[in-house]
Amino acid sequence: MTISRKSCGAFAATLLLAACASDPPPSGKLPPNPAPGAVEALTLIDSVPTGLRCKVSGGTAAPLALTTPRLVALPQFGREPIVDCFADGYFRVRKAVPARPAADVVARLSMPGMVDPAFGPDQDAKQATGGQVFPQWVRINLQENSFKTAAERDRYYAAEAIRIQQDWGEIELRLNAACDGYRKTEAKGLILMSPECRKARRILEERRAADLTASEVNRRQSTIR
Repeated sequence: MTISRKSCGAFAATLLLAACASDPPPSGKLPPNPAPGAVEALTLIDSVPTGLRCKVSGGTAAPLALTTPRLVALPQFGREPIVDCFADGYFRVRKAVPARPAADVVARLSMPGMVDPAFGPDQDAKQATGGQVFPQWVRINLQENSFKTAAERDRYYAAEAIRIQQDWGEIELRLNAACDGYRKTEAKGLILMSPECRKARRILEERRAADLTASEVNRRQSTIR
């Protein structure tokens, strides 16, 4: 699916988010601006395709039903809000969005669920409520579950496999850049990767493989109408 992208400056001005650190998520319609004087750092909850139903839950707050895209104060839903998106014709997707510690991608990859292609860059910590920092945006990709022919299904999921590889490839680039600061020069001029980076790379490969496997399971469970 081809999604148009707004310019970084216009998007940040509209949503009051520091989106220039990374491409903003796709959005068919911009959500309302946050209330004047708001001190909470809001997260844009969106989906691909956009305009789907989602529910945010967690903590002691009542669950919030929304239609994407929507700005949400995730700290209201505890330290690990759940974003649950669904629509007819698509497989349901449910993701935990944990609050983020002050750590780089190398350390975060060792923390369950902390690094995900669906998550944007960090919010401004000065705006966060209670010291909790969440992504600037959460973009949930839903995969189709009904096709006219098996060939149509297979073409769709082949494209999904490429997308998944590319999404994790972007995280891998960030990991490689972060690992430059972990490398050490050993005897005879050898430059070795640190144990932290070796572990992070292994975890990244495991998570990429898990997403590809889940996509293949969806392909096999799709119906041909």
